[in-house]
Amino acid sequence: MFVLLSEIANAEVVGTAVDRKELVHQSTRLSPDVVVAGTSLVLPDGLPALSRLPEAVSGNTVMAAERDTDELLSAALAAGVHGYVPLSSPREDFDAAIQAVAAGGGFLPAHVTRRLVRNFHLVPRRTDRPAELELLSEREQQVLLLVGDGRSNREIARTLRVSEATVKSHVSRVLAKLELRDRVHAAQLVWRLGLGSPSLLPQT
Repeated sequence: MFVLLSEIANAEVVGTAVDRKELVHQSTRLSPDVVVAGTSLVLPDGLPALSRLPEAVSGNTVMAAERDTDELLSAALAAGVHGYVPLSSPREDFDAAIQAVAAGGGFLPAHVTRRLVRNFHLVPRRTDRPAELELLSEREQQVLLLVGDGRSNREIARTLRVSEATVKSHVSRVLAKLELRDRVHAAQLVWRLGLGSPSLLPQT
C-alpha cells in the first residue's frame, strides 16, 4: 500500500497504521487530507454495517479493497467511506479517488458505479415520479441517469450526440439543482430513488 501511494503524484504519506486504534490515533494527531485504509481497518469485524467509521476518519476515507464484492461494497459505503477502490484497479483510479476525496467529494470506479446502479433487483422500483426529477429538464434527466450508470462525459456525449462541453454544463446544472456535491452522490441518488435504465428515457 505504501509503495502504491508513494507513486501517486502530489500525494505525501504522512503516517501509517496497523490497526483500527492506531488509525484513529494517527488521524486525530496528523489530520490528513485523505485516509487510505485496507478492508480490515474499515471493517475490522467483517461485513456487518455496524462497523461504522469513527468521526476522526469518516468523511475522508478511501478504502482499498482486497476483494471486490457487492457485500463488501455495501458494507464499505454503510461504514462511511467516501471512496472505494479495489486493489486490482489501475493506479489512475487511486489518484482520482484521493484527489476527489481531498476536495470533499467521493469516488467509485466506473465499473463499480455501474454495478451499484444496476443492482435494481435489490431496490423496489418506483411507480411514481420522484419530485427531484421535476427540477430537471428532460435532457438533464437523461444526463443524471447516464451519470448514475457510471458513464464518463465522453460516453454521455456520444450517447446523446452532443459535445463534451455541453455535457459538462448539463452535469454542473444537475448537481447544482439537486444540491449534490459530485457524480458519486448523483449515482447514489439514482440508486436511492429506484430509477430505471437511462435507455428508458425518451431521446430528444
